[in-house]
Amino acid sequence: MEENSALELKVRLARLLCANLAAFDILLGGASLAAPSLVLKLFSPKLPPAGEALLRRAGAIWLFFVPVQLWAALKPESPKALRAVSILRLQEVPADPIWLATGESFGAFGKFGLVFAPAFNLVAGLFLAHVAGELEETEGK
Repeated sequence: MEENSALELKVRLARLLCANLAAFDILLGGASLAAPSLVLKLFSPKLPPAGEALLRRAGAIWLFFVPVQLWAALKPESPKALRAVSILRLQEVPADPIWLATGESFGAFGKFGLVFAPAFNLVAGLFLAHVAGELEETEGK
């Protein structure tokens, strides 16, 4: 019984996490498509915006994450949905350290985001994979 309530709490947290990830990706993806120079200025305020086309491409990818994350937010008891979001988050982990290592003149906001995001995505991805695994175990019983 106690094991079941722990899993229920994890599923509720997964729902909340996925809903918030969807909201964040709507904001970041939408801004990257609509105003890439502004987003680039937030990350590197001292440099003229460069790489707008690449940021638009990333924005489109982040917006693609939204329906998958909404699926998981609406169906957090689905291991497939949680595993899909887990994979999306984990594949993002190496992107920001590479950008940080190869980019120039990041401001405080840019550095914070590029250091925090991989850690967050790693924890979120592993958590969602863990919950998906627990759900699969209970389905098999």
